[in-house]
Amino acid sequence: MISPVTISIIIVNFETPSYTLECIRSIYKNPPSSSFEIILIDNGSKDESLDLVRGEFPEVICIETGSNQGFSKANNLGVNNARGQYVLLLNSDTEILDNSIARMLDYMVLHPDMGVVGPKQLNGQGRLQLSWGDFPTLVSEIYRKLIHHRLSINDFKVRDYLEEKYAGRAEVDWVSGSCLMARKKALFDAGLLDEHFFMYFEDIDLCRKVTNHGWKIHFLSDMTVLHYGGVSAKKNIMRVLVEYRRSQIYFTRKYYGLRGVLVLKVLLLLKSFVNFFRWGAAFLASSVLLRKKRMKESYANLILNKKTVELIFGLEPVRMTD
Repeated sequence: MISPVTISIIIVNFETPSYTLECIRSIYKNPPSSSFEIILIDNGSKDESLDLVRGEFPEVICIETGSNQGFSKANNLGVNNARGQYVLLLNSDTEILDNSIARMLDYMVLHPDMGVVGPKQLNGQGRLQLSWGDFPTLVSEIYRKLIHHRLSINDFKVRDYLEEKYAGRAEVDWVSGSCLMARKKALFDAGLLDEHFFMYFEDIDLCRKVTNHGWKIHFLSDMTVLHYGGVSAKKNIMRVLVEYRRSQIYFTRKYYGLRGVLVLKVLLLLKSFVNFFRWGAAFLASSVLLRKKRMKESYANLILNKKTVELIFGLEPVRMTD
C-alpha cells in the first residue's frame, strides 16, 4: 500500500551535483511537519549527479528527461508525477533554513484561499534577494533592476526599506520560482507553467494565472531559504542570456501585445548599440597585460548583443501559444 503524501518537493537538477546534495540534505535537516516526497527531475545531466543522489538518498524519486528541457517543462513533469496536495518548486542551488518548509505548509493549511507562497531568500553572502514583486511593466522593470543592483552591493537603506515594507506577510503579485510553494489545485487551475518559457519569467506568468483564478499569493518574510543563484546558468552563460531575452519578448507579447513588444525592442536595440560601442572601445583599449581577459569579455558581450539584435529583428522567431 502506497502511503499518502501531503507535500511533493520538486527539484530540477542540471549538472549541479554538490549543490543538489546539499539542498536535499537541508530538507532532511528541516523537514516538513507532514509526510513528503522528493522528486528530482534530472534535465539531461552528463555528470555524476544521479549516481550521487541515488547513492545517498535512495528514497528520492529520480526522473530523467534525457536532455535539457528547460525549467518549465521539467517542473511540469514533476507536478504531473506529484502525489502531494501541495507542491514545492525548489531550485537545486537552495538550502532550507529555520524549518521554512514546515512553516510555509502550516501557513497554507491555515489559509485555504492561498494559492502560492514564497519565503525570503538570501544569497550566498547572506544578502537579501529580490524574490517577489508587482506584476512587471517596462517602467517597473527598470526600477526593479535598480533595486536589484542596490541589493547586490548591499545597500543598507534599500534593504532596510524593503524589509520594513514587506515585514511579516504581504500580498504580492508574484514570488520567485526558485522556492515557490503552491496548492496543487491552484497549479492545475492555472494550467501549470507555460512551457514556451525555457527559463525566466515563467514564475511571474504562473503567479498571474493563479491570481486570475481567484487564489492569493503571499510573500512570507519571516521564513528564510538560502539561494546561491545562477549555478547552472554559469555553465552556459551565453545561452542563458539569450534565453532571458527570448522569454522577456515572449512575456511582453503575451501580456502587452505587439505595441509592447515594439517598445521593448526599441529599448533593447538602443541598449545593444550602447553596449556595442562600450565593449568595442574596451576591446580596442585593453592593455597588453589584460588583453586576453578583456578580449574574452568583450568578444562575449559583442556576441551577446549580436544575439539580442537578431531576436529584435525576428531572426530568432518567438513562439506563441494559440
